[in-house]
Amino acid sequence: MISGNIVERIAVGGELVTKKIDSIIEAGKEKIKKLKKLEIGVLALINTVIGFNMSAEPLNMPKEYSENITVKGQEKDVFDYDFNSDGINEKVVVTYNIVDNLVGAVVSIYTNQGGKEILTYQIAFDKKFDILEFKTMQKMFDKVKEYYPEYSKNIQPNETRYIKIYGDNKNKDIVFDKIKFNNHAPENTNNFLFIKKGSSLLEAPNGNAVTHLGFSEKPEILFEMVSDTANSPKWYFTEFTKKVSTNVSKKINKDKDGKVIAENPTTVRGFIAGNEDTVSPRGFYWDKMIKKIEIVNKFIDTTTKDNEKLYIITEYKPLSRDKPSEKDKFGNKNNQSIIGYTNSKKEGEIINIPDQTIFRIIGEENNMLKIETPFYGGPYFIEKKEETYKQVENIKGKVNKFVAIDPHSQTEALFQRNPETEKYEVVTYSYVTTGKDGWGSYETPHGAFLIAFTRPYMTFTRHAREGDKTLPGRSDLTIGGSARYAVRFSGGGYMHGIPVGLNFRGSTLNTGAAHKIGTYKDSHKCVRHFDDQIEFIVGWINADSKIKDRDNTIPEEPVIAVVL
Repeated sequence: MISGNIVERIAVGGELVTKKIDSIIEAGKEKIKKLKKLEIGVLALINTVIGFNMSAEPLNMPKEYSENITVKGQEKDVFDYDFNSDGINEKVVVTYNIVDNLVGAVVSIYTNQGGKEILTYQIAFDKKFDILEFKTMQKMFDKVKEYYPEYSKNIQPNETRYIKIYGDNKNKDIVFDKIKFNNHAPENTNNFLFIKKGSSLLEAPNGNAVTHLGFSEKPEILFEMVSDTANSPKWYFTEFTKKVSTNVSKKINKDKDGKVIAENPTTVRGFIAGNEDTVSPRGFYWDKMIKKIEIVNKFIDTTTKDNEKLYIITEYKPLSRDKPSEKDKFGNKNNQSIIGYTNSKKEGEIINIPDQTIFRIIGEENNMLKIETPFYGGPYFIEKKEETYKQVENIKGKVNKFVAIDPHSQTEALFQRNPETEKYEVVTYSYVTTGKDGWGSYETPHGAFLIAFTRPYMTFTRHAREGDKTLPGRSDLTIGGSARYAVRFSGGGYMHGIPVGLNFRGSTLNTGAAHKIGTYKDSHKCVRHFDDQIEFIVGWINADSKIKDRDNTIPEEPVIAVVL
């Protein structure tokens, strides 16, 4: 809670503004820190998300400014500031609240139009901020001022624009100075705009073209903007370093410090219309990945501390003949899965629980096991069949190794938890290709899966043609090719290298499959990587494990794949 009984005059960008503030108290527990000389914009512009980011809707502020403006459930502060240095102050209304040490705020800027103060800009951020991250708050406030000349371009009288500024997706629990492999690590590690079709980068909304962006290029999103004018599209303000080659499979050159060496770089900024047919907002959502990982580790920690057992689903059936099914509410089909029922009578809604899913047993009813899972929640009821599940032996407490896969953005990151600091160190990250639904193919399943094993290769099948050598028990299939290295994480879902035909010769970087990495879902279920990327991953997963099963290596230390 913020009380407003202290008036401080604080310098912001050389200008004096009035700020009422005492202190911020940590979510009903203890006073954490007294803020001194906190800039007005910080506490406001740090909060841009309440009611805006979460609901994707702006705050309901009046079109014309008045002294009695209020927003239910939020504090308010008002000050004057000359954003465009024209000698005329804009009226700034900051609304904010603090929940669980997270500050959310919206700043509304009223400009003088014909003697009236008219709502012209309402600015939010893409996330809330921890109240102690002062540098981050100030950085975002600086962006509000920095971008003002951009989001004010070509604005019409009485028009209101709603802006969401994008920040850093990292958080204090993630360490980036321990990266072990970066051959395919892109420079932009936050929010980007994936170009589906060739698009023009414009100097202003509906303005002249600055440059042309081709398929698969990924400009960084700085802010997005919508207008209250009729038929106005969403606009993305982006930054892009144009290079000679934009081939996603091309090895990136880096200097001794790991920085990407751009090829004849030309960095430009501009607007791109947010047409769903031509662009798609994506990103390396580090904070989202860690949030999911922490859900898994909390589940594991609670289970082991209660001296309860952990289990996994064992429904791996190579070359199985699955019948098509509808997706459940988590987006999973029944491929190499078991059914989870909402009650022990097998009535009501069901979910598909994929192979290698982690769970715990919390009871038994009508000869059905009552279970809970980290991602799908529960309770659910599964049939008590010993061949469909088994106890996990090598998880004794919190897990330290995780692979996080984001099918939406076609990105992946490996995290190593430091038990002493409780922080997660990024080991490597890259673009990938995940599965798509189709005839004989499936989307990569969503969930938390204990990695079963690794191997130095993976073969894949195709439908047999006349003269082909078919597989035992499957006269309709033959070996179609292979990929280097493989990590089985769920059913027939593998992380593996670039798939090629049996007679392939040459570099896999020149294949169509390599060129598709980081673009669209395209595999049959698996997660495709560049060959050297998956080779590193296999080595990291295996560590010094000596546990062998034919060509397979079973990790001694548990590694969990989290698919968002």
